[in-house]
Amino acid sequence: NLSMVMFTLLFSLILLFIFVAWSFRRDYAYAFEAHNSCNDKLHPEGHCGGSMWDRLLLHIDYGLINPLVGAYEDDPWQWESWDAHTFGFLYYFLINLVASAIISGIIIDTFAEMRSDRKEVLEDLNTSCFVCDIEVVDFEQANHDYQQHITNEHNMWQYVWLKIYLRDTDSKDYKGLELHVAPLLLDHNKAARCMPIKRARAIQGNVKDKATLPTLLGKINRIRDAVAVQNKMADDLKYKMDTLYREQGAQYINEHE
Repeated sequence: NLSMVMFTLLFSLILLFIFVAWSFRRDYAYAFEAHNSCNDKLHPEGHCGGSMWDRLLLHIDYGLINPLVGAYEDDPWQWESWDAHTFGFLYYFLINLVASAIISGIIIDTFAEMRSDRKEVLEDLNTSCFVCDIEVVDFEQANHDYQQHITNEHNMWQYVWLKIYLRDTDSKDYKGLELHVAPLLLDHNKAARCMPIKRARAIQGNVKDKATLPTLLGKINRIRDAVAVQNKMADDLKYKMDTLYREQGAQYINEHE
């Protein structure tokens, strides 16, 4: 979403520059609330608003939020032509309404998404074990205390301290089990292999796989691997049968020649 915000800001600045160039070319006299484009400071040599850079700064400082209004009565260039009214309408619609609404919508959606993700994470932490991902309801069905499980059996902080211990300990000082666990736990891509996913001694065999996306993908991968093995076995069997038929055919021909 940050890239979307940056893209929208860049698009707004480009659009704002087009309006500034348009107003500078036509020498429009207008104001943003009390900030008039024609005044003693920005009115040199008969040109309303000073240089194009001065007018651009005026739009950046006040024009992104405040709508522009027609010229004051004492300004030398009155807000009377049809193209000036078209300029004012398009500026208000595209800059003050559309661009501001897009940026506000992206920011609001970003915070809403962050709040939703945080709520989902907290809900997952409160309803399932962080280590084995078994839900509270499974422990209740097995008549096992969930708090005792996450405190004594699968305490996530014990895994954190184990990882810190393995990271700070020389590999030459590892014991037998540590030699097996360290390469897996210290590698982010392999850490899940040494975690007891959907396994707990207290309710071993009583956990049913939920219809979650990772579970479904795991089942699909296992079925795909099994089908690949069966296809390979079928191809090998077909190759052996073809070889046997060719050998028997050649032997039959040799015997009857």
